[in-house]
Amino acid sequence: MNWIWNETTIDFPLSSVNLKTLLNTVCRKENRFSQFEFIKWCDNLTIAFEEAEASNEFDETAFGIARDIECQWDLFLVNTYSLKELQNLDLSKVKLPQDWFIEWLKQLNEE
Repeated sequence: MNWIWNETTIDFPLSSVNLKTLLNTVCRKENRFSQFEFIKWCDNLTIAFEEAEASNEFDETAFGIARDIECQWDLFLVNTYSLKELQNLDLSKVKLPQDWFIEWLKQLNEE
């Protein structure tokens, strides 16, 4: 299958460890990247997990959290903005509630 990878400014290898590192950074509000960049990185992580699934070399908890992050982003956009607003929206300015990231990190640390 041909996957479409997202271009992102986050230059971390796609791994469960780096998902935890990036989530920690967002939770501490120390990220120098937008949440949109993080969402694209999470989407790439789910693609990498899907590719690795055949060899069972992936962490199901991290996969589920990365997938939830990208899905909640999409739901947040469609439930918060009108179609007209979305057409002109600077996605780098959109922010999900901080407590969502804290909860995702908690779930990741419980594995």
